[in-house]
Amino acid sequence: MKSMIDNFELAAIGESRMHWFRERMPVVAEINQIFKEQQTFKGKKIAVCMHIEPKTGYWVEGLLGGGAEHVYLVGCLGTTKKDTAAYLSSLDNITVLGKEGDSYEDHKHYLKLVMEDKIDLFLDNGASLILAHNELKPDWTPIGANEETRTGKLLIEQKQVQTSYPIVVIDDSPLKQIIENAVGVGQSLVDGFMRTTSLLIGGKKVLVVGYGYVGSGVAKKFRGLGATTMVFDINPIYQLKAKADGHIVGELEELIPNADVIITVTGRFSVITEKHIPLFKHKAILANSGHYRFEINVDEIKMEALSVEQVKEGIEKISFKDKSIYLLHHADPLNLAGADGNPIEVMDLGLGLQSYSALRIVTDASSLSAGMQPVPNDINERVSQLFIKSLE
Repeated sequence: MKSMIDNFELAAIGESRMHWFRERMPVVAEINQIFKEQQTFKGKKIAVCMHIEPKTGYWVEGLLGGGAEHVYLVGCLGTTKKDTAAYLSSLDNITVLGKEGDSYEDHKHYLKLVMEDKIDLFLDNGASLILAHNELKPDWTPIGANEETRTGKLLIEQKQVQTSYPIVVIDDSPLKQIIENAVGVGQSLVDGFMRTTSLLIGGKKVLVVGYGYVGSGVAKKFRGLGATTMVFDINPIYQLKAKADGHIVGELEELIPNADVIITVTGRFSVITEKHIPLFKHKAILANSGHYRFEINVDEIKMEALSVEQVKEGIEKISFKDKSIYLLHHADPLNLAGADGNPIEVMDLGLGLQSYSALRIVTDASSLSAGMQPVPNDINERVSQLFIKSLE
């Protein structure tokens, strides 16, 4: 199968950009060397669904160096970096399926193509591969899978998917929760917001919808830069935590009219819809930090609009009879759509968890149970040790 990307001629640019990332990801470097020495994936076909950007690129190099017979890399919506896709597609034994402007239908098409081959290992993000396998029901089953996100776990639960193979949920790792989610996403989301809008954060009223580890980190970073932060969560315990952390809390309908900026980070779909249009403040800015753009039901909101106009790269003006609002990057994850994603060191940790979990699945699947489960404790401890050492 040939790669489906934007521009193959960007391969040299993508390869040149990789050097900065290779030098700053020591956890991934160590596990990549283990893969190479042991030829961990020799004879194995691996399907990956991940954001196609340089940090992922270095991690994928390790899978190929570990002897994988073939790697299928499917991008996530709105986050593909064209030069990275071109570089990876220039390597042997890999098919890259991801373009900058892919629709959800494009994404589903890529997944269907991947399921036509027999895959040994899923390294998933948003449960795309796991759900496609469950829906299409090919005559084969993978050895096991990783699932990176909270969104993916929620989708698997909501659709009541039962698997005979193990699924290691990376997002259940306390390492990912307290470092990548609570620390990394907040920094990268603010970076994406500032690069896209060029606006001052101080003095803005920012509503964060969802107060898990990611939402708490996002709210903390905005508050630290001078914003007045408001929080809504469906869980009253998380609401209480937000209140104790110094944010304004309340019902969604109470908070939206006061918000200059609304950011969703819930892992759920249609959190903000057309029913909220009467509540939006004039010139309110909508953005998403969750894995899928569908946390904001953009199609429904645009159907009610008088006009939609792109006023700047990454910014759409949606006008109604009595007001206009602004949507950032089609509600794709703002930290990647508007910037370069989580800090390199943070993703070194997260991808290290992915790699060590993949190693466990391939070499000792019998130690894992069928269905979803957290990252094994010894892997958390090993990656913690490596990460601490890398920061010294």
